[in-house]
Formats: sequence, C-alpha cells, structure tokens
Amino acid sequence: MKTLLLTLCIYYVGGQILAQQADSSHSKKTTKVSVPKVSITGEMNLSTGYYEMDGLGTTQGQFNPWTANGNFTLVSESGWTVPVNFLWSSQNYQYRQPYNQIGTSPQFRKWLKLHGGYRNVYFSPFTLAGHSFLGAGIELNPGILRIGAVYGKLNRAIESNYADPDRVASFERTGYSLKLGLGNQRDYFDLILLKASDNPTSIQAGNNPLKPAENLVVGISSRLQLSPKLRLEIDAAGSAYTNDLRTDEIAVSQIQAADQALHTQYLQHTKDVFIPRASTQAYSAVQAALIRKGKYADLKIKYKRIEPGYKSMGAYYFQTDLESFLVAPTLKMFKNRLTLQSSLGYQHDNLLHQKKTETDRLIGSATLSLSTDNNLMIDVGFSNYGITQKAGYVPLIDTLRLSQNDRTFSGNLMKIWVGKSATHTLMTSAIYQELQDLNPLTADFNQNQNWNYAFNYSCQNFSLYMDINAGYSYTKNSALGMNMVFQGPSLNLSKKLLKNQKLSTHIGVSYLESEATISEPEQKGTVITHSLGAEYQLTPTHRFSFHWNYIESKGPQSFHQYQGSISYTMSF
Repeated sequence: MKTLLLTLCIYYVGGQILAQQADSSHSKKTTKVSVPKVSITGEMNLSTGYYEMDGLGTTQGQFNPWTANGNFTLVSESGWTVPVNFLWSSQNYQYRQPYNQIGTSPQFRKWLKLHGGYRNVYFSPFTLAGHSFLGAGIELNPGILRIGAVYGKLNRAIESNYADPDRVASFERTGYSLKLGLGNQRDYFDLILLKASDNPTSIQAGNNPLKPAENLVVGISSRLQLSPKLRLEIDAAGSAYTNDLRTDEIAVSQIQAADQALHTQYLQHTKDVFIPRASTQAYSAVQAALIRKGKYADLKIKYKRIEPGYKSMGAYYFQTDLESFLVAPTLKMFKNRLTLQSSLGYQHDNLLHQKKTETDRLIGSATLSLSTDNNLMIDVGFSNYGITQKAGYVPLIDTLRLSQNDRTFSGNLMKIWVGKSATHTLMTSAIYQELQDLNPLTADFNQNQNWNYAFNYSCQNFSLYMDINAGYSYTKNSALGMNMVFQGPSLNLSKKLLKNQKLSTHIGVSYLESEATISEPEQKGTVITHSLGAEYQLTPTHRFSFHWNYIESKGPQSFHQYQGSISYTMSF
C-alpha cells in the first residue's frame, strides 16, 4: 500500500510535468522537430551471491539474498527535477529500518522541494540530523523565507523473539519536525522543532523491558557571513526526553535538568505539545565556530558543549558530556604550494560534577604539505593526544590515575609521471605511533609502539587498455610481552578485451605473513587472497558482472572462505 501511494505520487508529479510541456508545445507553432522536454537518467542493478566458510570448527554455505537497487532522475525544462532511489531485497528482517525502501525528493527550481517515501532530511546537527524515516515532507525557500516540515515513521514496530536473539525489539516511533527561518543557503537563521514518540501499544508488553519514550527538541541553526573573510556558525538545541511514557505526569519544576532555571523556563513554553513526566530529563547542546579565510592564512575557532544525557530522536548518536575548545590556524605559502595546517584543542567531561573522576584531553596536530609543478606531493605530520584524570566527587587513587600521550608521526610521498600512452604513480607512506604512559605506577604495562610502512606502484596503459597495481605493506606492533609483525605483497591486473573493449577483466592476489610472539611461544601464519572478476558490456545500456574471492588462512586460525557475486546493471 505504501509503495502504491508513493508510485501514484511520482506518477502525479511526472504527469504534471508532461502536462506543462504539452501545453507549451500546443502554444508554439514550429516546423522543426520538437526536442524531448523531459530527460531521464539513472541506473538499476540486480545482484545476488554465494558465501561459504570451511574451518574454525564449522562448515557453512549459503546463497545471499537477491537485491535490487537503483536511482533515476527526471529533469524537465520547466524546472522540475525528480530523483528516485529504491532498494529492494528478498531479505527483509524485522529491523528498525527495513531493507526494502523507496523514496523521492522532487525539486522545482531552487525554492521548492518535496519528500516522499524513505528519506534522510537534515535541518541541524542537534535536532533532525539525517535520521531515516518513512513519510512525507516539504521545504520552501521563496525569497528570504526558509520553511520546512516533515512527518513520518522513524522506527517500525518489532516484536521480540526468543527464537531469534539477534532481533532487537522496538516500538513504532513517529514524529514530525518543523523549520522556520530567514535567509538563503549562505546566510540564514533557522528555528527548528522536533517532536517524536513511541506507540506503547504497537508491540506486546510481556516481559519486555523496553520502555516507550517521547522527545521534544527545540533548536536554532545559523550561518552568517560577517564580512567577505569572516564567517560565524552557530547550532544550539534543548531536548526534553521522557524515558518512559507510562510514568506519572509531574510539574515542570520537578524535572531533572542541568540548568534548572533555564530548562524549566524552556519547558513552560512547550507544555501544550509535551507533557513532563517523572522520567523526563532536559539537557542542552551548543556548538559555535568563527572562521576567517585569508590569502595567506586561515583561522578557525570552535567551541562545543553537549550535556550528559542529551538525545534527539532525529539523530542516531551524540558524544555527550563534553566541553571542547579548538583553535586551528592554516598558513598558505608560495601560491599554496606549501601549506601548514595545525590545531590545538582542549576537552573535558564531568560537566555536571556527577562522576567519580574528570577526564581532560589536550590535542595538538600539525601537517606540512608540499605540492610541486612536476606532480610531486609530500606531506609530513605530527599529532599528540594527551589524556589525564583528576578527582571528581571522590578522591582518586594514584595507581588508578590515567595519564597518557598518544603520539603519531607520519610521512607520505606521491609522484605521478604522465606520458602519451601511460600514467605511472608511485606512493609511499610511513607511520609511527606510540602510547606513552605518564603514570610511573602503570607505565611498564601500558606503553606500546606501532610501525606501518606501505609502498604502492600503479600504471595505467591507455594503448593496451590495461592497469597494473603492485604494493607491499609492513606492520609491526610491540607491547609488554608481545610482538606482532604483518607483511606481504599484493598484485592486481585489469585489462579490457574483445572488440570495442566490451569485456573488462580483473585478477588479483595478495600474500600476508604474520609472526606473533605472545609471552614465549612464537606463532606464524599466512593469509592468501585470490580475486577474479569480469564485466561484459552487452549493449551501451546493459552490462553483466561477476566477481569471485577466495581466502586461504593457515596458522593458529586456519580456514577457507569463498565468496562470489553476480549482477546485472541497466543504465539509461
């Protein structure tokens, strides 16, 4: 039913486009052949595969579910652009967002955009921030007005099943978000509201510990160009989150909040759309940045503060309980051929003084990049992440005090030779990392070093329609009582065959050798990976592809793994 409604919506928009074009063609008389008024471009793909593993105490093989996905766009000379995306699979387990999805966001010029089906809409980082939903929406930008509204299902109802422990139960969750602002894409000020809640009756209660929740978020988002070189960015929001809708209603003054006066005042104005309950908590989040762009130097100053427990049903995840400051200057010299990028930041947690310990982080980094006219690029970098702890509401024992530095030194070089018939590329990189424990009572147990080296050469031969890629990697990790080394080469060849190069082939092999010494015994192992692939262009719009991968592991964990896939693609 949902797919049918969405199809009718697309059909209606397309019909309106064709109707406008038909009216236009009747109003004009010409002897020339008429040019199509609507163009369609896109791609659709149908694929399936097979997977089998032999070893590690088990032997299993299975065919992968078939999957159909694609996207196509209708463009009209009248100003309509209608992109459609879809994903359909024979595997449609009861996850919060199903595999089978279809959605479209028709846009008329630059001032009207519609949303239908499964969509990801972004209003601000602390309110509606790209959470998938099944529903509808609209965004209007006539003149300096900025208007947005979306409504839909954020999560589907999923019943728990003891026979399927991987199935995560969830209530059906619906919500809406509204945006009202002034400005344009470059300079604007938006006021945003998001309201979402779970349906307690959408799944059976039983012994399920899951609790139906409700959320109200009010936020602002602004971008202001203060001068040709100076830009200000601000995002802030307050969130009232009820963890259990079944708890009793309470007065606003009883809500647990970081800033009681501020959050109480905020909730007094939203009581008509949100009912505070005994499990309601209110927290806030804010971030701001001042950016200056110059001919020879750039400067960015950023501040962020997110209180512990801050959540929005319009976003998937937030790193909470943190306050950070960042200064990031950039120097540009010799017509941008030499660039020095650096940053210095400070971050701490325990904003509400409710933790036993408080963690402070001092972060610094610098990268020097050189780019020459003869396609030579070199960059060297250094970063240091320092972390220390101090007492919170209880004294901190010295043997448990965390005080560490994580340092990284890196260097990269890339050289490109461009010829008439071939292009050669050489890339090398070296990275050294070390963890330095500054607590003398624990230093002997935590310090470790890591070395990474990589070499890669590639050649693209235009006359032979062939690509060659060869590389070698080396990794070593050293810590207390442990040394591990991984190293080995890899080779990949690609070549186009047959008339008009309709057949593209690929073959690859890699060899990885490992040596591990943990305490006393030494363990050795190898992993060999073989890959084979082909793609045949049947017609300019139809092609078939095949890929096969075989992994053979010998050593402490020996196994054989086979994986293959086949797909059909139509472009138009």
